[in-house]
Amino acid sequence: MSWQGIPELFHSAAAADSLARHNARWKALLRNWHERGGVTWTPGVIVSPELRECVETFLPWREFACSLRSVARAFLPSDAWVPHLLQDGTLESILEFWEELPQYSGRVSLDDDELLPFFCACADPPRFGTDVGRYPRQLETLRQMKMPSAGRLLDLGCGIGLGTLEAVVELGCSEGVGVTLEPLEAWMAEMRTLPHDTGRTSHFAPFSQVKAHFVADDILAYAGEGGFSVILCNGLAGGRFMQKDEQFHALLQVLRSQLAPNGVVALSNAFHEGQRHAVQRFLELARIHGWQVTGTWRNAVMMG
Repeated sequence: MSWQGIPELFHSAAAADSLARHNARWKALLRNWHERGGVTWTPGVIVSPELRECVETFLPWREFACSLRSVARAFLPSDAWVPHLLQDGTLESILEFWEELPQYSGRVSLDDDELLPFFCACADPPRFGTDVGRYPRQLETLRQMKMPSAGRLLDLGCGIGLGTLEAVVELGCSEGVGVTLEPLEAWMAEMRTLPHDTGRTSHFAPFSQVKAHFVADDILAYAGEGGFSVILCNGLAGGRFMQKDEQFHALLQVLRSQLAPNGVVALSNAFHEGQRHAVQRFLELARIHGWQVTGTWRNAVMMG
């Protein structure tokens, strides 16, 4: 995928009519809820069944998400760029949406100049916690292995790329490649910018000269050029979107095809204990497929 600047990629003029229709309808529905709903909501309030039913009656999530997708399709380069958060089946209520994006809580409309930050926020919600310093134990483990310097690094599930860039520098790699399913994440990583979080954008500054490239692709079908000395696979296997054996088998095939001889795969997980079984199942399958696995489900290293 070829990355270009904002004017070439995003289409504010084309989205204007779609956004105007969205705003007109949903502002009216929000007023109607405030006037007739009989139940109020503020950030942090406990969501009772009564509140959830009331909100869904006046502000049906599926219709709201569909309307936002229409705006996204007019604004973004293609349908593939619509953030997963807005896809069918991801959330069940507008209350969940407001919890995911607290900076937009209570809101149903957007201004023209908010479109890019908004869709970027949908692709990179706060709960992702993507930033430098997220996996210090993993980097320390890899440094202690005294791996050959100047190798290439592949980060599967790279998010907005800050962790990828940090690992390239910390491990002395010659270059890095980051892969994510979200095109907006890959674009933000490639352009070293976070339109929805200008404060965190400054965290890219130390990596301005780092050689790294970011792509949007299906990780389970990724067919890069291979030869990577280090592959990071953090928060992916056993995570929210990858818990089935067939997915694990596909991921192991990708890892095998991309890893250089004597290379290592490193997995670090910030999941709560509820994900332990799924991560351990992936590591079990890795052993069955001939991988040497060391460490724990929180911080594991695999060698082919």
